[in-house]
Amino acid sequence: MGRLIYTCVLCLWGAAALAEEVTLAVASNFLTTAEKVATAFAEETGHQVVISHGSTGQIFAQINKGAPFDVFLSADAQRPAALLENGRATAVKPYALGRLVVVSSLPITIETAAEVVVGKTVALADPTVAPYGLAATRAMEGLSLDTATFRPVLVANVGQVGALFTTRNAQIAFVSAAQVPGLNAAHVMEIDGLYGDIAQDAALLSRAAGNPAARAFWEWLSSDAARRLIEEAGYSLPEG
Repeated sequence: MGRLIYTCVLCLWGAAALAEEVTLAVASNFLTTAEKVATAFAEETGHQVVISHGSTGQIFAQINKGAPFDVFLSADAQRPAALLENGRATAVKPYALGRLVVVSSLPITIETAAEVVVGKTVALADPTVAPYGLAATRAMEGLSLDTATFRPVLVANVGQVGALFTTRNAQIAFVSAAQVPGLNAAHVMEIDGLYGDIAQDAALLSRAAGNPAARAFWEWLSSDAARRLIEEAGYSLPEG
């Protein structure tokens, strides 16, 4: 059975990957799902998996500074494409379509949202580094939310948004649908159609060349088993 290793801080890059070890850099929205995917992959192949996570923008910056990752599971399509263009990635492919929802400690609907948020603390990820934060700002426009009427709190990534909500430091939060089972939210508001697409692409990074574990994971990510886990987590699947 493969051994699974998790690292929880983006800046802890760790030692150079072994011949049968793959290092994954994962956008925070996908962390829980990536753990399940990595576990299944390790059990099937015997390869070791190391996971680091953070916001998409933070990981992108780390990769451009030479962080030793093999595969990047982004929360957007733009940054993997940029890595392919600048030579830090050798291949890019879609792996999931994200969904944004609103969790709330109070009853909330699209029609009542502008009223419910008044005076409340609303958490979202920083839109400059987190695609789910950018999607949240678009959704707020669609919901006609006026930031002057509530207390917006920006954090680095959508994982931290969830933490603010579960610790009751925010009454309302914009999170990934995949996070909902772990948030114990009294109310979940679907807002599909208000934020555009969240196309999540993966990048096979240049340092993975010659690493059989990285190549195996890259191929396994498109397998029926991986796609089933991704869909069960609340993501839609890209075509193909």
